[in-house]
Amino acid sequence: MLAGSTLAQLLVVLALGASLHAVGQRASFATLIAGNSLAALIGTAVPVPGGAGVVEAGLIAGLTAAGILQDQAVAAVLIQRFFTAYLPPVWGWFTLAWMRRREYV
Repeated sequence: MLAGSTLAQLLVVLALGASLHAVGQRASFATLIAGNSLAALIGTAVPVPGGAGVVEAGLIAGLTAAGILQDQAVAAVLIQRFFTAYLPPVWGWFTLAWMRRREYV
């Protein structure tokens, strides 16, 4: 369980690095890990389902503190969160509907 959770967080950090690259910015791996850890800590402290909005604010704050321009940090974080947090439930809903039709669930 620990290995799976660690791998999941590393993939989220890599997705953030890829989205930063997509907007023309770079940050060190350590900076990305620190920013993601800060955002996750803030996201768990605030009682919002999935940390919606709170995690984004934490990631943006971490990236701007690391020297990334705010508009590029916002774009990168929204790209990353779209693909890692908001899009997977859509695929999950289609998968669940498919599984129910075949009576797997």
